[in-house]
Amino acid sequence: MEPFELSIYKHYFELASFPSLESISQNISFDVLLERYDAFFFDAFGTLYNHKHYIYPNAQEMFKRVREKGKIIRLITNAASQPIPRLMEDLHAMGFHFERDEIFSSGELLTSVNQQLKITEAFYVGYPAGTAFLTTAGISVQENPKENVVVVSAAVEETAIYSKALEILKRPGGHLIVLNPDAWAPRIEGPRVPVSGAYAHRLKIESNCKATYCGKPFPELFLRAIKSLPPNTKTVMIGDTLATDIGGALYAGIDAALIVGRNMDKETLAGDEISLRVRPTYYLV
Repeated sequence: MEPFELSIYKHYFELASFPSLESISQNISFDVLLERYDAFFFDAFGTLYNHKHYIYPNAQEMFKRVREKGKIIRLITNAASQPIPRLMEDLHAMGFHFERDEIFSSGELLTSVNQQLKITEAFYVGYPAGTAFLTTAGISVQENPKENVVVVSAAVEETAIYSKALEILKRPGGHLIVLNPDAWAPRIEGPRVPVSGAYAHRLKIESNCKATYCGKPFPELFLRAIKSLPPNTKTVMIGDTLATDIGGALYAGIDAALIVGRNMDKETLAGDEISLRVRPTYYLV
């Protein structure tokens, strides 16, 4: 991982009081997972697909085989840039036919979070479609919110937006809400890039504001998905990111299989595991 990336995930783990989550990892094939588990939690971006509907090799086959075996399937995603119906359309176009009740998105957590915070206005950073989560939560998007709240669902390039968000967060009671805590993400052509979690963490550091996080690795998204299962269902999470997918799943009490080489560099993985005190149950091979 990048040093800044590692520092972000360490911060998350400290906030959530993560214990050491170092499993005795073993290599495993998907065939063995199919025989061993009854429910499969999949990460979305970086595990099944990437930008422009790029589908990872074997992703459709993996999904199809889970369906054919009659296993339970859930999508556990931090992709808070588009509402669930639009996400479903994209997934269906790529051959991943999820039902509405099989999808658990970090953006949806904003509604329950706001039942406690009771925010009515916020400055929004992200793609326009992501404002649907704010609307559902009863939050109006404003250029100058009276409550000095900034909601981030995606990193944006415009420096004026970053400057405005920072100015709001430096005001009294500034509050940052992060709908996608992912710090870095893989790209098909080119190196991994910093995304919403890194963008938001810079805002937090520079403003010294309060922050609230929705999504992986924090437990609420996993716990909601687990509650949708029959009791004592043997469950495994499959993802490409050590901190969010693997660490979050292990903290929630379920096994986790890491896909290496996309968002986790093979050469630095061992060191990252030591730094975060996280090792997956399995490496998927």
